[in-house]
Amino acid sequence: MKKFTFIVFILLALKAGAQTTPTKTFSVGLELGLPTNSIYNIGLGGSGKMELPIVAPVALTFTAGYTSFYYKSALIGSNASQSPAGFVPLKAGGKFYFSPGIYIEADAGTVIETNYNKNKLFVFDAGPGFVFATGKHSGIDFGIRYENWGGGRLRQTALRVAYRLGW
Repeated sequence: MKKFTFIVFILLALKAGAQTTPTKTFSVGLELGLPTNSIYNIGLGGSGKMELPIVAPVALTFTAGYTSFYYKSALIGSNASQSPAGFVPLKAGGKFYFSPGIYIEADAGTVIETNYNKNKLFVFDAGPGFVFATGKHSGIDFGIRYENWGGGRLRQTALRVAYRLGW
């Protein structure tokens, strides 16, 4: 609770300096996940993200994607090959712009396992990001975030690079 209170305090303190009015955007990107203390060594995937402005400088976000996690080789042996584990993350959250192109984002939702047991896991994430304009209504969105799936079943640092269109 202390961390949440601290984050809210920082966001409110910086709100006065925020200069960006978010616009409606849609982005499509590639993702790289680096799990920690996991049976997986890397995750690769893609996602689509919709961003809808609420009030300057805050926007709602909706994200859907697909991620494949590859098992560590020590678990499957040197001669065996195992299919990667597939997951479909579905998340909603918020994005706060500190200044043009600089933001912090937090999401929560569910992750659906597509291989084995078809488990549904709770997911939450948070992290900063940057948007580099490539035109009046387009840009490259680079974000880094910490994710926790299923109460610690999978923890990862994830990178997302996406092409973003606004209108």
